[in-house]
Amino acid sequence: MPRPKLEVADIFRAHGPAYRHEHAGHLNLPQLKVMSAVENCRTAALGGHVAAYTKCDHQHIAYNSCRNRHCPKCQGAAAQDWIQARMDDLLPVQYFHVVFTLPAQIIDIGYQNKETVYGLLFKATAQTLLTIAADPKHLGAKIGMTSVLHTWGSAMTHHLLPVRVMRSMIPRGPMSTLLCRAAACHPTVSVGSPAAKGSSCR
Repeated sequence: MPRPKLEVADIFRAHGPAYRHEHAGHLNLPQLKVMSAVENCRTAALGGHVAAYTKCDHQHIAYNSCRNRHCPKCQGAAAQDWIQARMDDLLPVQYFHVVFTLPAQIIDIGYQNKETVYGLLFKATAQTLLTIAADPKHLGAKIGMTSVLHTWGSAMTHHLLPVRVMRSMIPRGPMSTLLCRAAACHPTVSVGSPAAKGSSCR
């Protein structure tokens, strides 16, 4: 795979120092560590090894990678593999996109207790969908779902306001009408079709 003309690391190296200076005091330690890792990834700063060919004098220097989970150079292939694996899990039917969000009052608690709060979020959203779907008045069936925690926005900013987001995909059908009703009266639930980006029942 050819190297792109411009990488995130190039942008960080060129503008990172000025950005960190301008936003001093507003960037936390994990964010600074990510920027440093991406900037130094596969450079002499992280060391490396030399591959020498015995039949000629040619040498090739390979620098070590940062292995940071936010680094697109390290995790790009892994991300694509993960997406493909999730697509392979899907049944050949239409799916509905459901978004659950945490109230703003819980944001700080969640940020400091990620494993506990996010684990509870996964359990609560799954139990909510399973309970509603199992009710004979609505669907009377056991549904399947794929849920993903979404903590970063499209602008690569952390979801500090107003909510943390849990995205779930469920087979489209009778549940669609029911979930639209829930979204209309509950501020922390929104529903839309993945086939029509930006659509919503709200």
